[in-house]
Order: sequence, then structure tokens, then C-alpha cells
Amino acid sequence: MFTEEERQPVILIVDDDVFMRGMLQNLLEGQGYTVVEAQDGMGALEEFQRSSPDLVLLDAAMPVMDGFTACAELKKLETAVDVPVIMITSLDDEHSVDQAFTAGAVEYITKPVHWAVLKHRVHVILSAKRAQLALRSSEARFRGVFEQASMGIALVSMEGDILHTNPTLQKMLGIEEEDVKNKAFNRFFYPCDTVVEKEFKQQLLADERNYFQMEKYFFRKDSPMLWGRLTTSLVKDAEGTPQYMVQMIENITERKRAQAKQRLASKVFETTSDSVMITNAEGNIVDVNQSFLIMTKYSYDEVLDQNPRFLQSGQYDKFFYENMWSQARETGRWRGEILNRRKDNEIFNSWMSMSAVRGEHNEITHYVAVYSDVSTLKEGDERIRLLTHYDSLTELPNRLLFHEYLTRACRQEERLALLYLDLDDFKHINENFGYDISDEFLQHIANELKQCVREGDTVARLDGDEFGIIISPLHQDYDTRVVAEAIFERLNKIVTIQGHNLSIDGNIGITFYPQTTQNSIDIINNVEILVQHADMAMYLAKETGKNTYYVYEELEEDAG
Repeated sequence: MFTEEERQPVILIVDDDVFMRGMLQNLLEGQGYTVVEAQDGMGALEEFQRSSPDLVLLDAAMPVMDGFTACAELKKLETAVDVPVIMITSLDDEHSVDQAFTAGAVEYITKPVHWAVLKHRVHVILSAKRAQLALRSSEARFRGVFEQASMGIALVSMEGDILHTNPTLQKMLGIEEEDVKNKAFNRFFYPCDTVVEKEFKQQLLADERNYFQMEKYFFRKDSPMLWGRLTTSLVKDAEGTPQYMVQMIENITERKRAQAKQRLASKVFETTSDSVMITNAEGNIVDVNQSFLIMTKYSYDEVLDQNPRFLQSGQYDKFFYENMWSQARETGRWRGEILNRRKDNEIFNSWMSMSAVRGEHNEITHYVAVYSDVSTLKEGDERIRLLTHYDSLTELPNRLLFHEYLTRACRQEERLALLYLDLDDFKHINENFGYDISDEFLQHIANELKQCVREGDTVARLDGDEFGIIISPLHQDYDTRVVAEAIFERLNKIVTIQGHNLSIDGNIGITFYPQTTQNSIDIINNVEILVQHADMAMYLAKETGKNTYYVYEELEEDAG
């Protein structure tokens, strides 16, 4: 019997014996099937095209057109290719059986018919047909999703070889299906087979997790390094035996770049010598940087959620401030010298540049005010030069001068190494010990780094907890590993500052110049790429663990 959702199967009975047709009709209708009839082969072809049956019961020996010929003709119809035919006949010789199956029959039942057997065979064959149609429908849906998905998809064998990829992944990698089929999946995404990934795969095989995600980088011809988020799942058969893995790859390159910009903006906010204040649209303070607190002598808790009118010096009337905020709202900007008052009531002069920040609907969401000490702006040329090119705390070259040194070193056309060092969780030292101790610790680190390189090599402070090192000329690549190990040893060594024992971990990204893919004529572009490579290698080192270094050139060789 069939549920309301299921369509009653239609069965075509073809037999020149009216008594046999009646017996078959009664049996099948009693089982809930819909029955249509024909009395010969020609009638069978006409009725088939009229009623589109799900199953045909066909007699072999009939006038006009016998069952064998009728079966063969039916199978020529496009709509009949997948419709099963059961041959019911009194012929039981081997030739007739062969002829029936050659014509396209799926079953051969001899007369007199055993009704229980026939009923069972009809049920089994129709059930198999329904399952086959459901499987085809499922496969069609899967193929539609697979081919049209906006996310890259790869089917990977248990040995790690690519079985199939969808068009999105092919476009993502910039290659055709035939270029990746049967090749190792790990050849295209890095780093591969890390300790963490191997552990995740074991958990996947042990049914301890349904999937796992990892971020990896990949290369596309004539483009810089790209990033993807890989979601790995496992497909098993009915017995639970793993068949293949499904890799779904989302291109997160833009997100990574946005995160990098956000990290840079956050570092600039915290390390800039200018005071920065951010308010909401109503003018209440939502954040300030350390320079603002030093300039005003207030604590963070004292200024948070407050209106900045507590800075007013009393030198201006109400109209001045109303005009300032009105101009910022209407034009998006206000600039000028302004007298403000510190917590101790000292009046100080600063240059303020205030900008309005707008949301996606062009509404003002925040105001950002940057204060520069006017006295600093009016210092002599030598002092300005030092502030422009050197870090005031460590007296190391800053990012601007470091970039000049790197460009100059690349022009020498000698082998050089660029190292990017990132201190791990340095903000915790700020939070736990205060800025005086953390500043002194940074000065100590700067001196330690200079001890790890030769005279003539460059050590620079690029950001709050990032340092850059140029080793030039480089006699052998192995020297960079020696330098990296020496840096880790000195960073891990405990130093006592103002009664506190301090040490820190770090990660280093390493790249070399020139590289095989670089044109030495395009120096400026190569310097930018070199910096990107070192920064990316440093990020990968952080992913690996503390006190590790990553060499970018090795990655590129693997990718090739």
C-alpha cells in the first residue's frame, strides 16, 4: 500500500489472453496499483505513450507483434529506457529467455504464474526503481550544489589525492580540472600535515568530530599569496567505512587583509605620539589612547563615557565650541589650535584635527580627534628629523627609515635577509607592570637585538611590539637561522627591571632577496613584496607556536 504522498504506480499489462489480463488486473489492483491494458505489441506501444506506466508486464507470444519485438521497440523510446519490463510467458526454453533479456526485460516469469512470486517481484522491482530515481534526484541536487556553489569544493581520496573539483575552486586556484585531478590536495594548500591537522583527522576518523576547520594559504599564478578557510568532513559508506573527504574552501583573503589593517590601525592608535580621542555620535568618549592620558593626566576610567568638555580651558565662549561641533557635523572636519586644561589645571596648547566617521547609511557614528603638541611641532629641524626617522623610546630606526635602508640594500644587488620579529602578548606586560616598566623592558630588548647581529646590519622598531632586521650582505642563508635562535635565547632570558623578573616569547618571519620570482630592476615593488612575505612568514610562525621562525622562500618552493 502507498501513503498519500506517494503516487500509485501505473502498471501496463500486455497479453492477448483476456482471462490472463483479468487475473493480473485483480491481483495488482488489490495491491493498490493502477492498471492499464493492451492486447498486443502494437497496442502496448500506443498505451505506453498514453499512460507512461512505471512497469510493464509483457506476454511473449502474441499476434501482430510478439512480446520480444514489443520490448525491443519500447526500449527505443526515450521515456521507456528506465521502465522495467517483466516478461510473462509459457515459453520456457533457453532461446526465449535469452531473447527476452536481450530485448531489455529485467525479469522472466513462466506460466502458469505463481501469484505470490509475481506479487513479490513486482514489489521488489518497483521499489528498486523508486530507489534508483531517488538516487538520481539526489545526485542531481548534489551536482547542482557542487557545480553552482560559491565556495570551492574538492572531493579528496583517503590517500589525499584530488578526485574532483568544482568550477569555483578551479577559478580560485586559476587552473583547470585536469590540472588538479589525481594530484595531492596538500600540494595546493599550506601549511600541510601540521600536528594539529593530523590530530583533527584522527578525531574525524574516530567519529569524535563531524568536521574541522583550518586557515591555510594558497597561490594563484600571477597573484600574491591568498588565504582560504578549509572545512574538512568525511563521507562513509553504509558500513561506516571512510570513502573520501570533502574539502570546502572559502576565500578569506580580503578578510585577512582587513584584519591586518585593523591590527595595524590598533597598533598605530596605541603607539602614536599624538593623542587620540574617539567619541560616539552624541559626543561622549568611547576610547582614548595612552598618549591622551599622558597629555591630560587623567586615568582611563576617569574619561570613559564622559563628554570632553572637562578639557575646556575657560578661554573660549560657548559659541566657539558650538561652531566647532557644527562644522565637524556639516563638513566632516574641524582643524585648529586649541587651549585645553589638564587634570592639574595646567593650560596647554595643541593642534586638534577632528573628523566625523559615517556609517553605511551616511549617518555620523563617531568623531575622532587627534591632538598634536604645538611645542613639538615647532622644535628645530634636527629634532624633527629624529622624530621622523627614529623611535623615540629605543632610538632604533623607525618604519620609515627602515624602509629606506631596505630599499638601499636591495639596490646593492647582494643577497640579503629580512626578518620580522613579533613579541608575544607584550600587552600583558603593559597591563600587569605598567608603562614605565614595559618601556624600560623594550629598551632592554632593543639592546639585546643589536647584540644578535653584526655591525652594519639594521635593527628597527616598526610598531609597538614588532621589530625588523636587515642582514646585508648575507653570505649564507643558514646565518639567519643562527640569528633567529640567538634572538629567542636572549628574549627568553630573565631580566630584572625595577624589582620584577621579566622574559618574553616571540616569533620571526624570514624572507630573502633576491628571489627567483623577483625582477631586480623593479626595486620599489620588490621591497613592498619583500615586506609582505616577511610579515606573512611571521604570521605563519605564530600559527606554529611560540619561539618559532618561518622561512618564506621554503614555502614558495613547496608551492611550486
